Amino acid sequence: MPELDEQTQPLSTLELNSLLETSKVLVASTDVDQMLSHVLRTVMGKYVLSRAAISIIERQEESEYYTLAKYRGLASPPKRFENLSAFMEANQFEQCVPLVSQTRRIGCLLLGKKITNAPYTNSEIAFLESLAALTASALESAFTLQEMKRLNRNLDQTVQKLKTLFELTNSYTVWLSREEILKIFSRSVSGQMLIRAYIVVMIDESGKPVTELSLGIELQNLSQGQQFQYELEKAFQTQKPMNITHDDYPMLYLSGLHYIVPMRNNDKTIGLFLCGEHVTKQPFSETDLDFISLAAAQAANALEQARLFKETLEVQAMEKELQVAKEIQTALLPKTLPVISGIELAAKNIPTKQVGGDYYDIMMLDAQHLFLAIADVTGKGTPAALLMANLQASIKAYMNAFNPETFNLSKVVGKINNIIYENTPADKFITFFCAVINLQTRTMISINAGHNPPYLLKKSGAVQRLTKGGLILGVISTLMPYEVETTVLESGDVLLLFTDGVTESMNRKREEFGEERLETILKAHADKPASSLIEKIIEETARFQPMGEQHDDITLVCMKLSV
Repeated sequence: MPELDEQTQPLSTLELNSLLETSKVLVASTDVDQMLSHVLRTVMGKYVLSRAAISIIERQEESEYYTLAKYRGLASPPKRFENLSAFMEANQFEQCVPLVSQTRRIGCLLLGKKITNAPYTNSEIAFLESLAALTASALESAFTLQEMKRLNRNLDQTVQKLKTLFELTNSYTVWLSREEILKIFSRSVSGQMLIRAYIVVMIDESGKPVTELSLGIELQNLSQGQQFQYELEKAFQTQKPMNITHDDYPMLYLSGLHYIVPMRNNDKTIGLFLCGEHVTKQPFSETDLDFISLAAAQAANALEQARLFKETLEVQAMEKELQVAKEIQTALLPKTLPVISGIELAAKNIPTKQVGGDYYDIMMLDAQHLFLAIADVTGKGTPAALLMANLQASIKAYMNAFNPETFNLSKVVGKINNIIYENTPADKFITFFCAVINLQTRTMISINAGHNPPYLLKKSGAVQRLTKGGLILGVISTLMPYEVETTVLESGDVLLLFTDGVTESMNRKREEFGEERLETILKAHADKPASSLIEKIIEETARFQPMGEQHDDITLVCMKLSV
C-alpha cells in the first residue's frame, strides 16, 4: 500500500487534541465574543498568522450583508460590507472558511497569509473546516440562547408595561384633577421607559397649546418664542407616535425632545406627550412607542371622564338650585284664586324651563276690589325669574297698602317702573298689564305697559282690546304718567289675559300661532268655564307646535262674569 502524501494526510493527534480543547471551550461558553476571540487566537497561533477575522451574516428583509464580528491585525476595517471577495482582496485575506451550522450559513473565518508565506495544506484546511463546523455549531447555540434571552427580556418588559398600564387604570379616578392625572401619567411613563426629559402639552380655553408639566427641559425662553408655539400647534396635527426631526421641528429637537406621542380620545388629540431619548441613548422601539401611546390614551380617557364627572356634578348642583328656585317662584304665584260670587277666575303658567319669566297675580285688595296682573320678562330661565320676583315684590308692596280713597293706579305703575329701571340692566325690561275691578260697580281700571293687549269679549260677541297705558317697564324712568283705561263690565263678558308665548308659538313652517287663531278659539269656546277655555287654548297651541318644542313661557288668566 503506497504511503500517503503529506498534502492528504489525516488530522494528527495534536490537531485532534486542539479541536477537542477548542470544542470544550466553545461548549462551556455562551459569550460570543469570548468564543470568537478563542478561535482567532487558536488559528493565528497555530499557523503564525498576521491577520484573521470572523464575519457574521446579517439578514434584513430580502437582503443580506456581513458584519465584522472579530478581527486581528486590521487597521480600521469597515464594520459592515456586502461584497465578501472585495473585502478579502482589500484586506489581503487568503483563505475563507465558511461557518455553516446544520440549519444555516452563519458567516466565515477569514485568514491572512502565513508569516512563512507557506501555503495552507489540505490537512490544515481540513482542520480549519472542522474548527469552523465546531464554531458554527457553538455560535448557533449561543445565538439561539441570546435570542431566547432577548425574547424573555422583551416578555418581562411587556409584562411590566402591562402591569404599569393596569396600575394606571386603577390610579385614575373621576374626582382627580387634570393636573393630578397628568402627573400620574407622566411619572409612570418616564419611570417605566427611563425617560429623562419630557413635556406635557394641553389646549387651553383659547385653543392654544400650553405646557402643563415638564422635566429636564428649560422652557423659560422657549415657551415665549413664536417658533416654539408654531411647532407645538403643528405637532397637534399628528395622530400617532412619531420621531421629532431637526428638519420638521428644529426648536423641539434642539431642546432635547425626540418623540411626539399624541394623547387621543374619541379620534381627537386633546394633548401631547413629547419626550427625549432613553437614558441609555438607545432609540425607542415600536413596542416602546405603542406602550407610551396606550398610556397616553388612558390618560386622555381619564381626563375626559373626570371632565364629564365634573360637568355632571355641576349640572346636578344647578338642577338642585333650579328646583329650589322653581319652588320659590311657584310660591310667588297665587296658590289659590279668590272665590267671588258672579265671577269665575282661572289661570295657568307653563314655563319653558324649570323657572321662567312670566308672571301673573290675582288677589283681593279689600272686600270690594279685585286686582289682576300679567307680565312677561325678557329672556327665560333664572335671570328672567329673578326679575319677575323683583316685580312681584314691588306689586305686593304697593297693593298691600291699597286704600280706595287715595289709590292712584297710574302713580303706582309709574313707581314700579322706576324701581325696575333703577335695579335692572339696560337690556332687561318687562311688558306688564294690570287692572283693578270694583266688584260693586263692575267698573275696571287698567294700564297696559307694552303688553299684548288683553281681550274683552262682550256678551254681544264684540271684541275690545285693552291698549291704553304707556311704556314697557324698565326702559326709562317714568317721565309721563301712565294712562288709565276705564271699562264697564257686564254680565257674560269674558276677559282673557295672555303672554306672547301663546301667540308666538311656531309650527314647523315657522308660522306663528297668532292673535287671530287665539281670538277664534276665544269666541268658539266663550260659553265654557274659564278653566276649560284656558285648557283649550293650551291644547291648540301644543297641537300647533312640534311636539316638545315650547320656545317661550306661556301664561293665561281668564275672568268670566256670570250671565
